[in-house]
Amino acid sequence: MFPQGLLFALIFGIFFGFVIAAPGAVNIWGGARRFEMGKIAAAGPMANIVIGAITMIGYMEMGLDSFYGSVLGFICMVNVFLAFFNLIPLGPLDGKKIIIWNSMVWATMFIVSLLLLTIYVGRGIVIPGF
Repeated sequence: MFPQGLLFALIFGIFFGFVIAAPGAVNIWGGARRFEMGKIAAAGPMANIVIGAITMIGYMEMGLDSFYGSVLGFICMVNVFLAFFNLIPLGPLDGKKIIIWNSMVWATMFIVSLLLLTIYVGRGIVIPGF
């Protein structure tokens, strides 16, 4: 544990309004095998897809007129964009690990995330006031 880093991030966030955070991983028993790495990599975007879909339903019901609708819309936006971005099959992103493990799983997740992204973005552009 690194309490000084947590304290620094807290102080930095209070004074500057944002925190720079970098995700990391700890390998205790060595590297994971390909199918393990694929399943682990799929867990994050899958959680984003599920949270994005659930909050999208509430967001579409409530709209941006209410406080709770705005909060659900923000949560939906963050999760849908994270899912789509992490599924890009490049470099250290999860998409590359998933596509190496199982291309059908990747394609399914990518299509669902793209559909959610299209619905979220298109809701305000194609159907204003929907």
